Amino acid sequence: MRTLIVIVGMLLCVAHTAAAQNADRYRGGWRSDDSDLHVYEFSIRGERVRGIYCTLCSDATTLAFIDGTLGPDGITFVVTHVRPDGRTAYQDKATARIEGERLIVTGTSGAPRGGKFQRTLYRDSRGPDPLGVPVAWLPDASGKIVMLAPIGGRAAGPARGTAAPAPAVVPPVSPAAAAPPAAPRAAGPGPAAAGGGGAPGGRGWLQPGPWKNPLTADDVVGAWIGFGTGVNKQYFIFRRVGNRLRGMVCGRCDNPFTLAALDDVEIAGDTLHFKILHDGWGDSAVLPFDKWVTARIVANEMRAVFETPTEAGGRGVTGTPPTTAGTTLIGPIAIEATRSNDSRPNR
Repeated sequence: MRTLIVIVGMLLCVAHTAAAQNADRYRGGWRSDDSDLHVYEFSIRGERVRGIYCTLCSDATTLAFIDGTLGPDGITFVVTHVRPDGRTAYQDKATARIEGERLIVTGTSGAPRGGKFQRTLYRDSRGPDPLGVPVAWLPDASGKIVMLAPIGGRAAGPARGTAAPAPAVVPPVSPAAAAPPAAPRAAGPGPAAAGGGGAPGGRGWLQPGPWKNPLTADDVVGAWIGFGTGVNKQYFIFRRVGNRLRGMVCGRCDNPFTLAALDDVEIAGDTLHFKILHDGWGDSAVLPFDKWVTARIVANEMRAVFETPTEAGGRGVTGTPPTTAGTTLIGPIAIEATRSNDSRPNR
């Protein structure tokens, strides 16, 4: 009996390892060709799969949400397309499997005049931008983490690193570097430097009025803009999904290595909590990890604090609401007002 228990335990361990390896092959963002653009971002924790789907990802009307399961043959999932009030407009039912360096998504669309489809997707060769801290990413379907070496600024091109032999722990970084991840080509889901202070000797950030209290979903839904201007600015997008809120952060928004799902959204009194789900890349040496965001809203301004867990090289998560400290996003811009936004170059 003891021998049988040992064998079963070993088999379970092997199965768990295989599942973990498969997850690393699938996790993160994939895109099809521009001629028929589709973007899938998979966040995988154990067998549970969440994430986002979009076409023109800076057009928030195209944002839909993934829920599924990772199995030995790939991912089985549903994409839920929602109406403005959170009701389901229709669903796509699909599977995803790795073939060589490509991801093959096969399914049936529930859209009007929808039907069966098969899409071939790939990792974006641009990858994430290097930052002042190590950046981990999954450049291909092998599931092997590659590190980008830290640099002093964003202007330089990607300094590609080598495969990480084992996840290292990033030393604690400054609050600026611990802000949401910077986006490729100059800014990813989050800035390389958080705004909060003001010029030396200045008055710093002054709260423009009382925090919205109680904070409601109506105060949050929409697109919030921050961290620069032009193609690399950040979009934090929140949509209703049933009686919940889910979303996406992107910037620039045409590269899957510059976007991530927002989930586990909660509102308590005057405070908003949510997570940035880092899977395909992140400002750390470990993947995956969740960046925790705590925010309040005042006068079309979301004041937010971004915290990285210690196991991902951050200072840890306190969930303390912002006061004068933090980073500013401006919004919300109505979902419909973003229609036809297209951040692809030369369009």
